[in-house]
Parts: sequence; structure tokens; C-alpha cells
Amino acid sequence: MGVVSDPCARSWIGRPSSAWVGLALVCLALSCQAQPADEGGGATGETTESAADAGEPNQAPAAPSLASPADQALEVPVVSELCWTPAEDPKGDELGYRVWVDGVELANGETGEYGFTTTCTGPLNLLGERSYSWRVRAFERDDPTVESPDSETWTFTTGWEGDTKVLLFDDFSEDRGWTVSGDAQSGAWVRGVPQQVYDLDAELAQPGACQAGQCWYTGDNPGGTLGEADVDGGAVVLTSPPFDPSDATSISVSLARFFYRSDLVPTGVSLELALLVPDPDQAEGVTVHVLDKLDGGVGASPQNLWTSVAFAACGIELVPDTRLRITATDLVVPEAVFVEAAIDEVLVEGYLDSDVCSQGLGALCDPAAPEAACGADLLCCAQGPIFDGVYRCDYPVAELGDLPPVEQGGPLFGPLGCDAPDLTVLDWDLEVYTQLIWVAPDSCSLYEGCVDGDGWRTVLRFDTKTANVGSRDLILGIPANHPDLFTYSPCHEHYHFDNYATYYLLDGDDVVAAGHKQAFCLVDWESWAWDGLGPEDRVYTCFNQGLSLGWSDTYAAQLDCQWIDVTDVPAGDYTLRMEINLPPEGKSHSTLVERRYDNNVLEIPVVVD
Repeated sequence: MGVVSDPCARSWIGRPSSAWVGLALVCLALSCQAQPADEGGGATGETTESAADAGEPNQAPAAPSLASPADQALEVPVVSELCWTPAEDPKGDELGYRVWVDGVELANGETGEYGFTTTCTGPLNLLGERSYSWRVRAFERDDPTVESPDSETWTFTTGWEGDTKVLLFDDFSEDRGWTVSGDAQSGAWVRGVPQQVYDLDAELAQPGACQAGQCWYTGDNPGGTLGEADVDGGAVVLTSPPFDPSDATSISVSLARFFYRSDLVPTGVSLELALLVPDPDQAEGVTVHVLDKLDGGVGASPQNLWTSVAFAACGIELVPDTRLRITATDLVVPEAVFVEAAIDEVLVEGYLDSDVCSQGLGALCDPAAPEAACGADLLCCAQGPIFDGVYRCDYPVAELGDLPPVEQGGPLFGPLGCDAPDLTVLDWDLEVYTQLIWVAPDSCSLYEGCVDGDGWRTVLRFDTKTANVGSRDLILGIPANHPDLFTYSPCHEHYHFDNYATYYLLDGDDVVAAGHKQAFCLVDWESWAWDGLGPEDRVYTCFNQGLSLGWSDTYAAQLDCQWIDVTDVPAGDYTLRMEINLPPEGKSHSTLVERRYDNNVLEIPVVVD
């Protein structure tokens, strides 16, 4: 590894204080997480040699027993903790515990160490109506290589929260019974990961990745050739498995979609989203309710970025065995127009106590024309921590802004807006400097694209301080809630939070170098709004992520990859541009929901010497 490496790859509870006190501080800022155990794995329980025992075999502790939530428990609250009974060690050594949820280890972000010293995790924020699996392993705190076998793996399912209930959700990570049909000559729907294709104008004609993981897309095109296996000469149809909305008062359908057409205005080219409602009086046994249709004509616009959208299904009969249908059509002379489509993360929700089709509080709304649903007094606000295209009418609330109340939890007096977090980049006391570092050929810095080459490199180091100045906390919870937001790094042996912050070095308007935040967590680090709050007041950590109102996530200049490689940049005056939570490449919107996005960029003058 290079001089600047990942120091938290092997940080454990129980490491002698002289070895880890300084290291723990670095690891907390790095927000590190251990590599998940192999599928079905667990420690073997082989004996190891402890220095304290002068060569005598040190027997591994027994496997812990899980306690709560009970195995296969239902309706578990969305804020719960995981608990287990203490494991026994043959010599009575102090033990720590490693915990995995859905195969992802929970890293103890409060201390920068792996594992827990207690037999409960503390409160975790979980998703409603979601099934989780979990297991625990014990280890000796004085010698963490001495581990128990894994506990049993238990499962539990959370209850629903609020006024919505999931009727159908599919991220297409596995086959859940969608059917493919249609009469087109080519372009049939395929589940997997598409091959990136650009047209002659350098416009994206087919995405090179799904919204998250796998998706359905039209026409497998392994060669990446424009017009190869696109939709031609008819329609390609994708139909969902049935779902039952009969207990709901109204329903909504949301999904991520991509739609490319080489000509915006031809007739006979479209992407249609429709509900198929059983109706024995119809010839085909269903009534077709079109929720949305992208086609040609006046007002047509490109849709060739991943875009999350949502629609209320109004004026339909809510009966069992309803299905969703997505149809891509090209009836133009083959080869005259290129048509590609893709869909991902389909969600159908039922509203049990409210009608999203009625005007007023809670109604589903269009942010481009909010008054139709919200009237003059309500705002059209995006829902949830992760943007999924759903907007509902809500009352305006004050934000924290630049004038926090005297005490945490006091009334807010900032401008009115949607009730949501608001992330911004602080320029307070930023440390910016250049440094010469040595990068080994096998370093993580090189492997993960933090530098442009090995050997001696000059980097511009700087702090990134992200503050929440909105009206409420940003709550992400455990990493398993949103696996699409994290990428596992085999080099660092932990997960990284993707597409959160990017950095550019500008000479005027020209980008001369770039970098990115290579971090795992978004966590409470320090309170910028109230004095006297310390580590014991943090709510969100590596294992239960988020950012409290009035707190900031600080990524210090001295950390690995917190830089821009300026080795080949001439000395001189430049502008450092930091961007947080802007739309990732290939997507039309930001990942995290905020009140506003016009304060997500900070530019400061810097000198490269």
C-alpha cells in the first residue's frame, strides 16, 4: 500500500490502546466497514496462539444466541434494535460482537472500531414492510482473530408505517414473474444490465447501467451498436405479476424509466405505462387504464436519462389481480427511427386512509403544475430520503437556515419550504494545501481512481464539511436499506457511498483536474448549530446512517483520497469546486431528497504550487 492508505482496514475493539487510539479517530472520519463474511460462512473456530498464553492454545468463544427480534417475527417496528445473548469464552476473556444484516456488516461509527461491546446494537432505522436477515459472531477483544462460529441466521419483517402499504415492489434483482410479449420484429424486453450506446450526436441511446443493479430493457445489444436490437416494426410488452389493491382507497405507481427515440416527432413511437384491471365484460377480460404515455408531437422532449416518476391511478376499480403493463412501440419503417427503453425499481403503493387523487393535503401532485392538486396554500413536496419520483401536497414549514434556535429542538424561524433536509457545503475553517505523496502500484488510491498514476504524486488536499440546514433529519438507516447506494471495495474491504461528493479544479470555466469523496458513511460528526454537543450526542453513525438537523459530516483533508491529483497541473491560481448530491451521470435527478439544491456547490480560490 502507498504512504496514504486505508488505516481502518483492520481496526477492532480490544486493540491495545497504544496501537489504536490515534487510528480510531482516522477510521471514524473514514467511516469504514468490514468486509462481509463469505456466503454461508463464519469463523471456523480454529485455535490460535495468544501471546499472553505463551504458546498455549487459545480456544475460540462459543457462538452467540440471537434474542430479538424473534426469528420470522412480523410487524417489527421500523425503529428497532437487534439483541443477542452473551457468548461464553473458555477463559473468560472479554468479548466483542460483529453483526451482519443482509450480509453487510454493521460498523460501529461512534468509535471508529468494528464490532459492539454490548449485546444490542442500539436503535436502527429500518424500512417499512421489508424482510431482513441477520447474524452475529463473537471475538476476543484482546485478540480479534480468535472468533466464534456464526450464530444462526434469523429473519424478521417490519410493519408498514404511515398511510401507505406496498402492493408491488420489484428492483429486478431476481425473476419475480414478469412476462414478455409483443409483435415487434426486434427489441424484446430483457432483464439484466444493458450495454451503453451513443448515437451520432453523442446522445445516450441506451444506458450503460440500470438505475440500480439489474433492470428490464429493450433488446440485448452486447456489441453496443446503434440501432442493433432496438424496437422495430411493432410493440414489445412487459407485464407484471398480479397484485391486490382492494384494501386501498387509492393507489400510485412509481418507477425509474429511460426512453430514447432518434426523432422526437414521428407518429407510432411511444413508451406507455398502463394498469390492466380485471373486467369480465371486456373482450380481453381487462380494462386498460393508461397512466402515462411518452410519444411524439408538440411538446415532445428527450427522455434519455434515468428518471424517477410517479402517477396516481384515479377513477379505476380497485380489485384483485390487477397488473401493470409497460409497452414500447415503433411502428415507423424499420431502421428509420431508433427506439430504446428501460425500466427499474417499480413500486405500486396503496393508500389505506387517504385519497391521493383528491385535491388537498396528501394528494399526489406534479411539481411542474402543483396547484391542480395542492391549491394555493400547500406545497408539492418530494417524499422519502431517496428520490423515487413521488410528490405529495404538504404544509410549508420553516427551516433551520443560518439562524438556529438557542437550544436544539427549539422552534425554527428560517424561510418556509417543504419539510425535508437541506444539505450544503460549509466554507468554515477549511484546510487546503498541496502535498507530495508516494503511491505504490498496488495501492487502493490507484485502484479506486483517486490518483492518475503511481509513484510520486502531487495532490491538493482539502476538507469537505456538509451541513444539514433544512427542517428535519436526513435518515438513511442501516446500509442494507439502500444497497444500490453503496459499492463494495475489495481493496479497502468496506462499502463506499456512491455519488455523494465530487470535486473539480477549474481554470476559468475549464476543468483541469477532478476528484471524488471516497467514503462509506454519511454521519453526524460535529454540531455546527449548537455549542456543547459532543460525540455522546450523535444520533447517526456508520451502522445507522444519516445527518441530524444542525450537524455536519466532516471529511478531513488528511484522509485517503480526500484530494485532487494535480501532478500534471501547472502552478498557479485556480478555483476549487465542491459539489454534493448533484444528479449522477446518466440520471436526471439527485439521489437524496432535499428542500433545495441551489446551495449544493461551493467554489473557493486555491493555489497550486
